[in-house]
Amino acid sequence: MSYLQGVVAHVTTDEARGWRMALRNLHNLVQDESVSTPPERIQVVVNGPAVRFLLASAPEAAKLSRMLGAGVTISACRNSLTRFGYEVEELTDGVEIVDSGVARVVRAQNHNNHYLKLP
Repeated sequence: MSYLQGVVAHVTTDEARGWRMALRNLHNLVQDESVSTPPERIQVVVNGPAVRFLLASAPEAAKLSRMLGAGVTISACRNSLTRFGYEVEELTDGVEIVDSGVARVVRAQNHNNHYLKLP
């Protein structure tokens, strides 16, 4: 993964309403031509209880697939998956696994990516 100037969005919410708001904000970011960050420079890091929203069986899985198809990177924290009892095989296709979500966020920030906490 390239860490040139981009955006790292960090999602940890356990509320469906918060998750839907995060998805709307990400969609708006990808669609806004006044923002010079292309989708392939946007990475979404999900950890904590929010990892449940990355499951293929989650209601918003189709929206995740569209974001992935647009070039957005979506990462799930392996530590969180283990903590909350989810298997990697349950995730929406295309979601990548990182050992530590917070470490991924810090690495991205250390490479001059803008930090966006959602919601």
